[in-house]
Amino acid sequence: MLREILLRLPPRPSSLPRASLVSKRWLSLVADPQFQRRFRDHHGKPPLLGFFVDDNRSCPFVPMLGRPDRIPRARFSIPPNKDDRIPRARFSMSPNGDNRIVDCRHGLVLFLGRGPPHHLLVWDPVAREQRRLFLPPELDFFNAAVLRPTRGHFQVALITYAGMTRFSACLYSSETGIWGNINSLELESYILPLEGASTLIGNSFCWLLTGRYRHVILEFDLDTQSLAVTELPPLEGDQELRIVPAQDGGLGFIHVSQFHAQLWKRKPDSDGLALAVWVLDKAIEFEELRSTYKGDSITLVGFAEESNAVLALTVSGVFMVNLQSVEFKKISNVRSNFSYYPFACCYAASNNKPSYNLLHSVINKFNFY
Repeated sequence: MLREILLRLPPRPSSLPRASLVSKRWLSLVADPQFQRRFRDHHGKPPLLGFFVDDNRSCPFVPMLGRPDRIPRARFSIPPNKDDRIPRARFSMSPNGDNRIVDCRHGLVLFLGRGPPHHLLVWDPVAREQRRLFLPPELDFFNAAVLRPTRGHFQVALITYAGMTRFSACLYSSETGIWGNINSLELESYILPLEGASTLIGNSFCWLLTGRYRHVILEFDLDTQSLAVTELPPLEGDQELRIVPAQDGGLGFIHVSQFHAQLWKRKPDSDGLALAVWVLDKAIEFEELRSTYKGDSITLVGFAEESNAVLALTVSGVFMVNLQSVEFKKISNVRSNFSYYPFACCYAASNNKPSYNLLHSVINKFNFY
């Protein structure tokens, strides 16, 4: 009965550590790996803890929650490399370093490390674990994405391009420790890749690409490890775009012009054929945000997949806007055009892992900064 009660505690960073302080019996229950797996499965989507900001320098963590769940910035700062396989000079986050975040998902942060040779680095901020991945020698870097399909296992998709018409991709699996086969796609006309973060739609990574007077979505299917492109419809006004899932979970995107937004989705045509067309799904007005804060337009600087919310930059700072309720919350006073990478993670207490000590320190620490 006690296990079932503890299982229904909210998935906040302070919940299980607080419970573990009650008694040794409670501690043993919440520290049990089987209970931790049930706890994560029971709650499904993890809470949004904050954001990593790609400022091309220290890539700081911006906490999202209030006390006692607020994670101190320093807890998720890039740690000194203690792994001899990753020399400090290879992954320096100094102001002169050119390392940057390229993706963040499922409690993992993916960096592009400066070279030569270029390499990727997968970082688990909670477990304080790092894994460096050298790129296949026949491929150069354009973009990459990370996900964790199961606990203890991750995958990284690498995307490259050549001559502005040929794109290639391959998938790394931590289970095998090797890169998979390289698959390529030749476009009919040139396109310019945008260095934006990926969006996970179903079981495909999607990136936005732009060409002359047109935009396309590049999709990498994780099952078939194949590439495909989908052209966007002609759009009027400012070209502020972001790939987002449609309400049915399918492929979609948001188009923002000033403080007006349109949500588009792919839909099978009326004849029921395999072809699909773009249809306008929903119009959103950000008038309350506009009337509350100064400025004539917004810039999209990120997307929180778990929260279905865009991150919008205004002259007053950065706001998170939910696409369903259109409710917004200010998350940063920074007015620079940096990319924001949401970090969502469901903490589980343990009596012998770094996450347990981290969470207890969050609860017991009076001053966070």
